[in-house]
Amino acid sequence: MDLKELGSRLKDERERQGLTMEQIMEITKVSRVNINAIESGNRKEFPHEVYAKGFIKTYAKALGLDAEEIGEEFSRIIGTSVSESANETEEVAQPDYGPGPKKSSAGTIMLVLILIGIVGGLVYYLHVNSYFSTQKDAQPEVVVEETVKEDSAPPAPEVETPVVEEKSETVASAPVETEMPVTETAPVKPKVEEAGEGPVAAESPVVAEHIGNIVAVTAKPGETCWLEAIVDGESKEYVLQEGETLSLPYEESLKLKLGNGGGVEISSNGKPFSFDASKGKVKKIKFPAGQ
Repeated sequence: MDLKELGSRLKDERERQGLTMEQIMEITKVSRVNINAIESGNRKEFPHEVYAKGFIKTYAKALGLDAEEIGEEFSRIIGTSVSESANETEEVAQPDYGPGPKKSSAGTIMLVLILIGIVGGLVYYLHVNSYFSTQKDAQPEVVVEETVKEDSAPPAPEVETPVVEEKSETVASAPVETEMPVTETAPVKPKVEEAGEGPVAAESPVVAEHIGNIVAVTAKPGETCWLEAIVDGESKEYVLQEGETLSLPYEESLKLKLGNGGGVEISSNGKPFSFDASKGKVKKIKFPAGQ
């Protein structure tokens, strides 16, 4: 592989990734002249070999290639190391004639210039490498911060989950004593269906002696309950989860049909209301108007 092939490899990879010359210049901070010299393999346009090697490694790193491998390939193509270049320069700077002090002075100056070039190239390479490391490390920090913000958001409080309201004249006008199997009256909820399957014995509605204008129904711990409430002739259905309370204000009358009568507690006007019901059994309760 020669310099032109190496430069062509870098150029092809840049074009494959859809990067323009300006984008590479912005990322690597290498001038257009040096980028063109690298891609064309024009050794005459190269800066000092130390700088050229640093630019090529920076270019390769920006493309996601193995920068060390590309740098070593460049050194093999050039056919000389930094130390060999320094020795050759020193030999050329010291002719076989002339005063001794002058030869020593010229060689020292060249050596100092070469060392300055080496140090400058290393500093530039380390600066560019640090820039890429900072860019890579910055993105995960933003993601972590966003994750913390999302995790720290308080969960929305659970509220009662009423089933879609439906007015049902058929339910309101049906005789109270009709048998009601749980599988027909319960909404599509796994817990309610497991609570009781098959027909349930009909029970006569309980007439509340101590009535009020607000009735509260609360699901006991570990229980869920489907219920139908006919408030002043208007029918609504609800599903109570464990610990949830449903308040039902009324003016003239309130009829309750509980899918899990033994799984709830009822209060009327803030006072506990006693009734007899078994878990998983349908229970009907009627509250007349206040007297």
